[in-house]
Formats: sequence, structure tokens, C-alpha cells
Amino acid sequence: MERLPAVILVLLFVGGSVVLEAQDPCPPGLPTDTTCHAGVDENGAYFLIAVPTDYANQLVLWNHGYSLAPPAPLRADDLGPGVLLLSQGYAVAASSYRPNAAGFGGWAVADGAEDTERLRLEFTRLVGRPSLTFVIGASEGGLITATIIERFGIADDGTLNYHGALPLCGPLAGGRRNWYGGFDLRVVYQYYCQNLPRPDEEQYPLFLGLAPKNTITPEEEVSRVNECTGILLPRDQRTPEQRENLANILNVTHIPEGFLLTDISFATFALQELVLARTAGHNPVTNLGVTYTGSTDDEALNAGVFRAGSEPDAAAWLAAAYDPTGAVPMPTFTVHTIGDGLSIVENERAYRQTLKAAGNDSNLFQMYTNANGHCEFTTSELMASFTGLRNWVDTGAPPTQDQVVGVCEQFREVFGDTCNFNTTFRPRRFESRVPPREP
Repeated sequence: MERLPAVILVLLFVGGSVVLEAQDPCPPGLPTDTTCHAGVDENGAYFLIAVPTDYANQLVLWNHGYSLAPPAPLRADDLGPGVLLLSQGYAVAASSYRPNAAGFGGWAVADGAEDTERLRLEFTRLVGRPSLTFVIGASEGGLITATIIERFGIADDGTLNYHGALPLCGPLAGGRRNWYGGFDLRVVYQYYCQNLPRPDEEQYPLFLGLAPKNTITPEEEVSRVNECTGILLPRDQRTPEQRENLANILNVTHIPEGFLLTDISFATFALQELVLARTAGHNPVTNLGVTYTGSTDDEALNAGVFRAGSEPDAAAWLAAAYDPTGAVPMPTFTVHTIGDGLSIVENERAYRQTLKAAGNDSNLFQMYTNANGHCEFTTSELMASFTGLRNWVDTGAPPTQDQVVGVCEQFREVFGDTCNFNTTFRPRRFESRVPPREP
């Protein structure tokens, strides 16, 4: 999931549409001898297919992370790390995903999975069926990747449509549990700050994220968060009240300070899109029965924080659309940064538990890096991970961590960056960061 664009989201729910335009093949930034196919599918998703001159009959499909911006023609960098694989004979393709009902992007996991699968079929029609197909995605695209291999991994004849998957920094515990964490932040923030909304502004249930006809911009939201917490100020310039507010919010929600502004954006603008555009205003999240801890006065917090229960239809839809089932039939290699404060690393433990319960954990290999950012992987780390996945598909044997580290060091000599894999780290339970609850 990427940082939210600076869009005035009042347009999102009071009007707006997407105008579909023709797209020229091969945007700038791709090798000059690349053959491209580009356009818009029947659901309004832009797509781009790039085929190198030395095409080796192998395809990589890329799934991008969260964006509220309207879908648009794809650029070279919209092919993600797949661009690096063009020189190795892989064709690369990506979808923008279709727009939501208001013409924007958003939490498009179910739609994105269908759009990428449709793109795979379009590639087969235009270029031919590849001998091997890999699917890669980062952040929300990591969950889309996991959804694709469960829903579309096996063809009707029992053969694999996708031979290997590489979900990166994904919210793989599923939509419900990750949005529960977002909702926790939303209500805890409001308890301490009381400025989203302010007491003299229109009041609304906080599971909406923001008011349906919200006029607050991302920039104004940042200003309000700073007003309450001093997050943009040097620590010694924050008032005692700001320091206490910030410490309470971070301690209760287990969010690193450097991620507060990003996470608040998702707990407001992105939650608004989820509820108003995806679940028709019905509430898919809950915090009933949750006991919040870690504040200076837990009793007062739990007595005063906003509470809401999910609506069964919205919760069921969120689970069906966004919760992995563990039905993973092919080699799947995940990578996560340990310090990710948006898609927390504990997602990986939850994902392994899901595959283990389904009897498919032998199809999962996981690696971690020491970076503190969201999806901050070096080129060498990405290439080593894909190489490990590719070798697993070729040989039938999963890689070892030492093998991946060794390959990364070889790439580091080429790219001049770093290898930060941590081979001893094991994530805690997801519930250590997001309290459990019933839907």
C-alpha cells in the first residue's frame, strides 16, 4: 500500500467519472526493441504488456500497491521490478485495476485479482500461452497476488495457470484483521485528539473514516494530527499535552512514530473508500469487546473510546473478498521488512498459520529484511528473492535462507546496493499488535 495521493476526496463521493483514453504502446523507459500491447479492458482497467526481443516464453505479472488515484495509462515504472526481468527474456505485464464506482482507485483486492487474471488471458490471446507464469505484488498488491493464486492458480484441466508467486510486504493476515488495526487507530486517535471531527463539526460514526461529504484534504489532516501530537515538531518543542497524546496513541496501537501520518491517512481516507465505495455504507469493522492497553489511563480510554460492531453482510463480504484461505497450490515466496509500520510484519506469521491449517505450508518460504520502511527492498534483495522462487519452480526444492543471501550478495556486486536479510528473525503473533475480536 502506497502513500495516499493529495486528492480532495470530496469529489470521491459527490461525483466524478473516468474518461477512458487510448494508450500508446511502449511508454518511455523500456528498451527500444520491446514489443508492447496496451489498452483498457472491458471493466476500465488499463493494462500494459511488454515483450522483449529474446522472449523466452515466460511471463511475469506485477500487482501494484494501494492508490486512490483514478486508473490511468501505465508507465514503464508501473511494471514494478518486472522491468529488471525484461533483459532476462521474461515478458512483463501489469494492470491498473478497474476504477471503483466513483471512478477512483482504492481497496481493490478482489477486483485487482480478477483484472490481473483477465490480463493473463489477454496475454495468452495476443502472444501465446507461456510455459511458465509468475505473479508478483507489493503491499496491497501482495494480498492481490495471494488472492490470485488461490482463486485462479489451477486451470480447469488441473494444470497450473501460475507456477510461482512472490507476495512482497503484503497484508496477508487478510482484510478484516488489517482493517481492525486501522479502525483501532481511528478510534484511539479521536479519543485523544477530538479533531477528526472537531466538536463543532458534523459528527459521524468513525467506521466511515471521514464524513460522506468530507472536505478535509490530506494536507489539512496532517495539520490536525500535528496540532494534537506535535508529530512534525522536534521532540523538545512539543507541549506536554502533545507528548502525552502521541505516546498514548503509539503505545496503544503499537505503531512506530514514523508511520503515524501514513497510517492515519489509511484509517481515514482509505477506510472511507472501503466503506462508502465497497460496502455501500455498511460497517465491515468492529472493536466490540476489545480492551485497549498501554495508555496512561486504560480504564478511561476503554470507557470513552468510540465503539461499533460490524454489520454481517459487510463483514462477510470483506472476509470473502480479502481473507486468504490457504489454498495455495504452487511455490510461494514472501518477503517482508521487519520495521514495516503499515503492513506489519506479523502478517507473515498469520499467513503461515493460514497455509498450515489448509495443509499447504510446504508451499510457503519466507524471508525478512532489517529495513524499517514499508516495502523498502533493494534491487539485489528483489532479484535474489525472484531467483530463489524461480529455482524452486525449476527444481521442486525450496531454497534455503543461506542460498538466498548468497545470491543477493552476487547481485549486490552488480547493482552496488545492500543485502539486509535477517535469517534469525521470526515474527510474533498478529494478535500481539492487533487485539483479537469476533467479526
